[in-house]
Amino acid sequence: MSDRDSRNQPVPVSQTAPTTITVGGTPTIDLSFLPEHQREALMQEYVKGVIDIAKRAQELQVDVNTLKSTLNHLAVTTKEVSESGNAVTISHTQTTNIGRTEIKMGNTDEAKSGKLSRSQTGEVDWTPYYIFAGIAAVVLIAFLIMGGK
Repeated sequence: MSDRDSRNQPVPVSQTAPTTITVGGTPTIDLSFLPEHQREALMQEYVKGVIDIAKRAQELQVDVNTLKSTLNHLAVTTKEVSESGNAVTISHTQTTNIGRTEIKMGNTDEAKSGKLSRSQTGEVDWTPYYIFAGIAAVVLIAFLIMGGK
């Protein structure tokens, strides 16, 4: 049986807690010096950890498959529009458990540049806030000057 097959096998159930466990690719850890109840507690934590890792791997696989499907759909659409003689630029951004993905494709100069706009990259445009703060500062200064007379 290969290592991959053995990792997918259920943890054997016995009347007593095992005295050794194999953790990932590391050598076996000897637990024989621990009392039975501590070995049982460690095995419960170990099994919870294995389940958590499997769950996380499944979630990431779903995200990867979704991204793959999205990329394929966008590429096919871009190709069809381009082959019909039309100009096309498609931009798409998404943030998932695997990170942020930014996509830009098409046959236009904009698409060929590969540069996304500020809003597409998720960057906040602070200009309106600076303008509001400047106006508030001018009003406050004017009020202080007028109030002093």
